[in-house]
Amino acid sequence: MVMVGRNDQCICGSGKKYKKCCEGKNQVTSMNVFQDEIENVLQTFYSNYPERKDIREFMELVQIWAPKLEKKLHKELVEAVALDEFFFHQRPDIWKNFLLKTAKKAMRPSMIELLQTWEKPIFFIGIVEEVNNDYFTAISALDGTSYHIQRESHKSIPLGMRVFAFLLPDGSKKENHVLAVSTLIFFHKEHAISFEQFTDAFNASGLSLEQFAKEKHLLLWEGLVENGYEGEEFTPFEQEVVEQLKEFMTDKSIDNESFVMLVEDYLIEKQPSARKAGAIAAGAIRFGQDHDLLGQKFTVKEIGESFSVSPSSLNKYYQELTAFYKEKQ
Repeated sequence: MVMVGRNDQCICGSGKKYKKCCEGKNQVTSMNVFQDEIENVLQTFYSNYPERKDIREFMELVQIWAPKLEKKLHKELVEAVALDEFFFHQRPDIWKNFLLKTAKKAMRPSMIELLQTWEKPIFFIGIVEEVNNDYFTAISALDGTSYHIQRESHKSIPLGMRVFAFLLPDGSKKENHVLAVSTLIFFHKEHAISFEQFTDAFNASGLSLEQFAKEKHLLLWEGLVENGYEGEEFTPFEQEVVEQLKEFMTDKSIDNESFVMLVEDYLIEKQPSARKAGAIAAGAIRFGQDHDLLGQKFTVKEIGESFSVSPSSLNKYYQELTAFYKEKQ
């Protein structure tokens, strides 16, 4: 085995010193192991609960929520948010007993200590204020507390987005550094009114945050549905852009999910404005072919005709996407 010094050139061929390149990637830190253990604990819970004896009670809760929400929300989303309501508000004994059992089996003292802080997940709705590599910062709409929430992916998170989750300390021991127990949902700014209405109801209730969340959780989702929320990740206009893009790709037998995700990130982060969704979709196709992401070539005229837009219209978004792509490199 050849030993590589920290100041030697990296064996990956980048030309950089090993300490500036792959050294960190090749080290498995105790924090990496700890984070894997945390993820395993949460995955174990959601894989095994509710148990058969509790299924009927959970379904009774779903039957209360579903008629009020399913006219707009998919059944899977209704069940997902109802499940956390069941565990953390209706039957917290299930969650607490799981933590006790897990703590008895845990070998790592830090895990036992962390589990003791997980007894009461924090009901959170708030506004995204800052985004970093591993965390985004969001301010609670209910009590003004600032939380640093672990990112679950590197998909773009625009400032000002509303967010919902039940939160737990993340094990870093840093103040208000948390992770989402399960469902971490972002809402476009157009749904801000629903959060404002829920906050107003809380302020008028005279209840503690914990008691209000327990008694009025459904009120949040009823307000969202009433104000047009359908469980979408994008605005209707952004959805139309993605749909037109996918339709073109399907018609041309092009399959590149990472390309679609890049365009989605562009839409979320840059929030481009256009009179026609097709102008952005057409600009995306030109960008994709110029960066060898589509496996096919089309003239600008052909692309414009496919989306019924002018070359000048699509070029604006082609240039914006090109600049966005360079930012991400």
